[in-house]
Amino acid sequence: MDFQVAVYGKGRFGHALAEALPAGVLARTGGRATAKAAFLAGLKPGTLVLLAVPDDAMREVASAFAALDGTDGLSFVHPSGVSGAELLKPLADKGAPTGVFHILQSFPPTDGQQRMKGSYAAIAGTPPLLHKLKQLGEAIGVIPFELKDDQRVAYHAAAVLASNALIGLLDSGRELLVQAGMEPDVAGKMLIPLARGTLDNAEAVGVREALTGPVARGDVGTIARHLGALTGEVRRTYVAMMLAVCDTAERAGRTTPEKLAAIRALLAGG
Repeated sequence: MDFQVAVYGKGRFGHALAEALPAGVLARTGGRATAKAAFLAGLKPGTLVLLAVPDDAMREVASAFAALDGTDGLSFVHPSGVSGAELLKPLADKGAPTGVFHILQSFPPTDGQQRMKGSYAAIAGTPPLLHKLKQLGEAIGVIPFELKDDQRVAYHAAAVLASNALIGLLDSGRELLVQAGMEPDVAGKMLIPLARGTLDNAEAVGVREALTGPVARGDVGTIARHLGALTGEVRRTYVAMMLAVCDTAERAGRTTPEKLAAIRALLAGG
């Protein structure tokens, strides 16, 4: 990389990015409590500034930076997955190149840099800025791809399903195990290796080929037994997700149409 990076924001992503950057690349970091003028002071022309703050605060932060001297020659990007460069319009109006650098990953409170390598990163911006973002991606080991504005909402919704919804499912599974009489601490842990193994299978053979279980087998009786034992929120979650699994099994050609029709009818009645 032939430019420096400055990270404004000390959340999980900002911290992970700062830790992942090669020595000598990072100019400085700062949080929202840091005086913005002091953050900008002395940054070299060509520095890429990543505003790693919540989406709801982005316009306010961009406006505050745009009102200051010291932005000449700097580029600004944000890490939102659902919004484009319009969040940084005050800076663009001042002449700064603006864009997006969103890493498709869930970051823990610490050591998030270890999750970077091999993750995908959605980027957007003018051609010169895209070149910088691709260099940044290469430096931290992510796989950058250009994301169009009309793709952004679907992209972010897919990310929410793969990450946030997975946590919701694991929590529902934990609640079901607790209801069955298992210790909460054990119930919260025992599904994790299963989920990890499923993800490993999906990576190895493809998502659809990794599908196992009663829907893939067309096992109507097992699903009926499940529905007979489930109540409340967990039951609603099970029905919704098994209908989604039926869709996957149909796309994959893993289950006969007759069996799928029987399973869907059973779930619709549940």
